[in-house]
Amino acid sequence: MSVPKFNDLSFYSDPKAHNSRYAKLVKSFKSDFPGSEIEFFARSPGRVNLIGDHIDYNYFPVLPMAIEVDVVAAVSTNDGDAIVISNTDADKFPKHTITIGKGSEFVVDREHHSWANYFKCGLIVADKFLEEKSTDVKLKGMNITFSGTVPTGGGLSSSAAFCVASTLAVLRANGVESITKADLTRITVVSEHYLGLNNGGMDQCASVYGEQGKALFIQFKPQLKGTPFEFPVKNLTFVITNSLQVSNKYETAPIHYNLRVVEMAIVGDLLAKKLGVEGVPRDSNVDTYSLRGVMDGYCGEWNGEDLDQGIAHISRMIDAVENTLTEKEGYTVEKCCQELNITPDEFHSKYLKKIPVKFEVLKLYQRSLHVYRESLRVLQTLQLLQAPVDDDAKFFQTFGSLMNESQHDLDVLNESSNAKLNEICSIALENGAYGSRVTGAGWGGSIVHLTSTENLPKLTKSLIDLYYKREFPGITEDEIQEAVIDSKPATGSCLVSADIIKLL
Repeated sequence: MSVPKFNDLSFYSDPKAHNSRYAKLVKSFKSDFPGSEIEFFARSPGRVNLIGDHIDYNYFPVLPMAIEVDVVAAVSTNDGDAIVISNTDADKFPKHTITIGKGSEFVVDREHHSWANYFKCGLIVADKFLEEKSTDVKLKGMNITFSGTVPTGGGLSSSAAFCVASTLAVLRANGVESITKADLTRITVVSEHYLGLNNGGMDQCASVYGEQGKALFIQFKPQLKGTPFEFPVKNLTFVITNSLQVSNKYETAPIHYNLRVVEMAIVGDLLAKKLGVEGVPRDSNVDTYSLRGVMDGYCGEWNGEDLDQGIAHISRMIDAVENTLTEKEGYTVEKCCQELNITPDEFHSKYLKKIPVKFEVLKLYQRSLHVYRESLRVLQTLQLLQAPVDDDAKFFQTFGSLMNESQHDLDVLNESSNAKLNEICSIALENGAYGSRVTGAGWGGSIVHLTSTENLPKLTKSLIDLYYKREFPGITEDEIQEAVIDSKPATGSCLVSADIIKLL
């Protein structure tokens, strides 16, 4: 299935509502690049994860959906030796020039972080893809103006949306008229690794595979794919609230996101040793056993399709974690070395050299228990969504309970929630939400709330009155509108013809 192309804005639920934004983007492009003509637009949306966080980099399935906030790039090409990027929000994202041509190296400067680094991530993977097709690649010069509505640091994957849109823009500018969703996902899942962020592939896959009105079941093994599905209850809806607590994954990675990656990599090796697992790939981001790999080695390989088998295998792993990981308060490096039968130097070289992290103790029991319990909930949720519904109230309660259990484990086991995020969940649950949970990386960002269309007005008003107006007394109505985000499942990555300019 190829990335779709559109000659209008029909991929939005309310196309006319986006006319003014695209008109502003066109105006900004013409101001930044006088004499250049827009040839096409490349677009990729943010996502909200309904359930299944911090498990994708362990290759367990997740249940996100693309949403209508997105990143759009207006693009022109030339025969020059530079790519110039600008932004409709020039104060926050100043114009930047990237030299291309023979011998150019697109170095991501981790010491001086800027928005251009995210574009370079997209450029690098696009360039590598072009080189797969031909050894004689000469990149086109480009002028690009970006417009983004995905809040940065809001947990809705603004960075993935930007990287995917950038990749798509570079590919189309260099003659790739059509690319499959599978290929675009495959090449972009590693894009942010060039920034030093060792994420999994959920964000990019959700951004690419999104479909209007449908959520996604995303699998990573035995192959990466996204399967769209509809909700069985028609009056179901989600509210996404940006807590306005900004969590920058890149800046806080050593104590948050990347530390979780490292902890889970270490516990993958520790469980494999204790359970006698052999003969499965060392497929984690740091070349250790992933927690999915340990499960496949211990329980037998799961094909990703048989939900009953997957649930049985994961349940067995939960028991294994409880019975074999004895240091419930946390593992010291010394204890890890003792149990893995390696020296401190070997431990540092194997686990701590590739990804810089900071910690006092390693919460191996908590992190692995979170991964397996959260993965179990994903499959239980999918079973619920596939089953006939004869009682709407029971469906909402069951789905909500799974989301609330997820939030509990994100808070207690993964420690990616906090008191303020927990407060937002409590307000929502007391005022019409059936389930509320942190979505995305956590440590700030957004909360997703399951509710019904009947409860929607009360829920929204309560969140505004009891959280936003109390927490931010000077908040404006426009800021509130941006914080309570449209949660309709949206179309994924796409190319848009420049012909739409005539329609604006």
